[in-house]
Amino acid sequence: MHEEIEIIKLIAENYSEEIGISLEPPKSISEINEFERTSGISLTDELREFYQLAGGFDSITAYMNLWSPETVAEHFSEGYNDWFEEGDGGNYVVLGSDGAGSYLLMRLADGHLLRYGDEGEVMDISSLKDLMCWNIAEFYEVIQESGEDERVAGYLERNSDRL
Repeated sequence: MHEEIEIIKLIAENYSEEIGISLEPPKSISEINEFERTSGISLTDELREFYQLAGGFDSITAYMNLWSPETVAEHFSEGYNDWFEEGDGGNYVVLGSDGAGSYLLMRLADGHLLRYGDEGEVMDISSLKDLMCWNIAEFYEVIQESGEDERVAGYLERNSDRL
């Protein structure tokens, strides 16, 4: 996950205007623990690691944005998750959105990630690391118009099996 966050930070620093990205500052372990305690949401180890590296991000070109723990908790407490399936909403938490009607969900029972599409389609996401790779690929499509970035291109080449 470290490499993915470093690449996203690199993209944000060098191409923020092109991809319209904002990164939240990393969260401390105590902030993450407090989020879990007060929200009642248990994060996976992968999500805990992500939030220690970046507190969330939002971009107009992302495959899927990942909200800050504060935003996740706010939406969860407001019942923002109960539209997933009738009577099943309490089993999921919304972690992010693509801004166009699709959402990143986590099943509370086991931490499994899903993409819930704007037409009700559901796609399993095997790992948060894969999701970050997909985001990097989306960002790269946009930044290529400004020129090739060797570090991002190298990352995508090494991780082509995820795309």
